[in-house]
Amino acid sequence: MVKRKSRKKTRQTKSETVRKKHKHETLREKLQSKFSKVAPDTRIASARELALTYGVSIMTIRQALAALVDDGLIYTIPGSGTFVAGEKLSKRLVFVSFSQEVSDKGMKPSSKIIRAERVKIEKSDLAQVLQIAVGEDAYKVTRVRLANNIPLALEESLIPCENAPGLLDQDLKGSLYEIFKTTYERPVIRADSAVSPILLSKEQASLLKAVANTPSLRFQLTAFDARGRTMEHCVSVRRGDKYDFRFSIQA
Repeated sequence: MVKRKSRKKTRQTKSETVRKKHKHETLREKLQSKFSKVAPDTRIASARELALTYGVSIMTIRQALAALVDDGLIYTIPGSGTFVAGEKLSKRLVFVSFSQEVSDKGMKPSSKIIRAERVKIEKSDLAQVLQIAVGEDAYKVTRVRLANNIPLALEESLIPCENAPGLLDQDLKGSLYEIFKTTYERPVIRADSAVSPILLSKEQASLLKAVANTPSLRFQLTAFDARGRTMEHCVSVRRGDKYDFRFSIQA
């Protein structure tokens, strides 16, 4: 009798555990099993397609995919898609655009344009980064980036005019990377980035609706297309009280 009660209690405990498990965790396990049978570097279906296949919301799919990225089982290349990781000898830092990063967290990305203009590049080191000659023009786009209407980042982007002619005529409130991909057929496939701590200046704090001297992060990023040409050089200041820096390293 004692043994029967013990087994019954064990079955009930397991049942309760299953019921308490979050939907995206169950989905994560299904996707993990599915992707484990796929060859490395195989592109997987989009979040929308997976949502239809499994009969769940896109937010649930994104939560499950984000967990698999954190586990190093899949990786994302902006403008190209999400792929099965497989085993690698080298480590790869996977980066995403601000818009994609915010969307993956189930929030709505948006931008406030502070300034968008054509400027002449006079500094030789900056011209070298942009891969243009001193005196040539670049587009300078300054934006406040928001998530669910909360200001998170202040970005200043420089884009060589020859790589994106007529860029200022595009809708710059969305993802620049999406514009590079769809309008100019030059998706960004990699980027070099450096991160350093800063304190928000009064001007930065005002634009970000934060308190001056708030500890924050300064990202300096240079993004390249498939031919290795510079598509964007961006300095992004992100609020330390609203943003934490996370990245996935693929093993």
